[in-house]
Amino acid sequence: MVSYAVNRRHLTVNPGDIIAKQPQTIEEKAKQIAVDAPDITGDRIKVPTYFVVEYPNGETKALHHVRDAKQISDVIRQMHFEEEEEVTSGAREIQHELNLTGLIFILACFLITSIVLVGIF
Repeated sequence: MVSYAVNRRHLTVNPGDIIAKQPQTIEEKAKQIAVDAPDITGDRIKVPTYFVVEYPNGETKALHHVRDAKQISDVIRQMHFEEEEEVTSGAREIQHELNLTGLIFILACFLITSIVLVGIF
C-alpha cells in the first residue's frame, strides 16, 4: 500500500487563496493579492484575495474571492441592476427633451413652409 504525504499547509493552487487562521482587519484583507501574474496577452493580472464591499446600511465586509464568490456575484448583479435603473431614468429624461426639441423643429419647418406656400400662391 502506497501512502502519500499531503502538505496540509497549501491545499490551493494560489497561495493567496488561503484564509488566514488569525483574525485580520478589513484593511489588511484589502491589501492581500491572490494572483499577480501575466496573462496570455502579456497584461498583468491582479486578483485581490478579498473584495471589500460597503452595503447601503453602512456595513463593510471583506468577501473572499473563492469562499464568498456567490455573495460577490450577488453584489455585482445588484450594482448592475441599480446602474440600469439610473441609465433608464436618464434615458427617459433625454428622450423627453429630444421629443420636445423635435416637435419645436417640426413646427418651425411647418411655419416656414406655410409662409413660402402663401408667397407662391
